[in-house]
Amino acid sequence: MKKNKSIIKIEESHSTETALSKIMEVDSDYDSYLERLPDKKKQRLINSVNATKFGLHTIAPLMCAGPAKCPFVEKCPIPDRSSDGELIYGSAELYPIGKQCVLEKFFMKQKLIEYYQHLNIDINNPVEVSIANELAIIDLYKNRALMIMSVGDKAGQGKDFMRVDIIGFNENGDVAEQAKLHPALEVIDKLEKRRDKWLDKLMETRKAKAEWMLRVGGTQNESKILAEIQKLREAIGKIEVEEIDSEDDQILLDD
Repeated sequence: MKKNKSIIKIEESHSTETALSKIMEVDSDYDSYLERLPDKKKQRLINSVNATKFGLHTIAPLMCAGPAKCPFVEKCPIPDRSSDGELIYGSAELYPIGKQCVLEKFFMKQKLIEYYQHLNIDINNPVEVSIANELAIIDLYKNRALMIMSVGDKAGQGKDFMRVDIIGFNENGDVAEQAKLHPALEVIDKLEKRRDKWLDKLMETRKAKAEWMLRVGGTQNESKILAEIQKLREAIGKIEVEEIDSEDDQILLDD
């Protein structure tokens, strides 16, 4: 029985340059759509694309929904407080509604800057840039989980690290409850393990690069990369120490 030949012929790429040129091709219809965009929207698109090169993704931070709907408005730097501690929201125009949360936007940017500087990230290496971005996102999510522990979840639980669930009723008709550790604590633990994995991947990436340079005879470059790996080890050790020393400050976000 003859096999049916595919109608569409898959074209094989013979070089990296060929593959890249095909990736960079823009469909003529789509190109004309981009040309029709207003200048303001076009510039916004360009800025967004350029930002992704340095890991400044716009997806991870929360989108501002306004003070009435925000679950973390207690931590928002925009509202004022009355003498008795009550929030004074003010005008809706004060908030970046529909845009990135101002708190998380700048928190993630600061974390990216710290990782770029502390781990000596090569901005021309997409693997290292991706790892730095993942590490910043992990810190962002951990900070979000810590805010839940600080202000409580939707049910107001979590500030004592516990969550109480109703599991039924006893023979007297009274509510039967079960207390357990709040899921936010589990999230924090998983994020820390995930951070360790990404740091290990960064180490493996640089080690592989050093070994490759050694094989091709790049002794001078190989020594430089090995020095980078040693700096990375020292930086990771410093991160772990700083993480322990600053844990209380991270939890007490009211300060």
